Amino acid sequence: MRRVAVILALLALTGCSTLRPEQTKSVLAGAEVTLAVGEAVTVKGSTVKIRFVGVSEDSRCPRDVNCIWAGEAKVRLDIHVRTQTRVEIPEGGSTVAGPYRVTLLRLEPQPVSNARTAAKDYRATLKIDSAS
Repeated sequence: MRRVAVILALLALTGCSTLRPEQTKSVLAGAEVTLAVGEAVTVKGSTVKIRFVGVSEDSRCPRDVNCIWAGEAKVRLDIHVRTQTRVEIPEGGSTVAGPYRVTLLRLEPQPVSNARTAAKDYRATLKIDSAS
């Protein structure tokens, strides 16, 4: 009986863990993929892995305001080809990751004037193409 109680206690503790395994998607080259902060993508048939670390800058004009300047958004990505490298890419910009070009197509949501966007709410849409 005591063994059963110990096993049940261990199972209950295992279920209470706050650690989430890293979520990784897999896409073909040429595809667009949308990632939440902390999510990663691998390119099928390669060892290239790209993880959305977070937003380093978001000075974009709020959608409920008329601005003279559109502003800028930048994201941080961890890119692992042979070694891991952290890069910063502006919206519309790109970087080379091994045989691939990674382009930040858009960052959502668009800011609003009366609220700050929580890090967990950001979504980065990337396009991963052949660099050649």
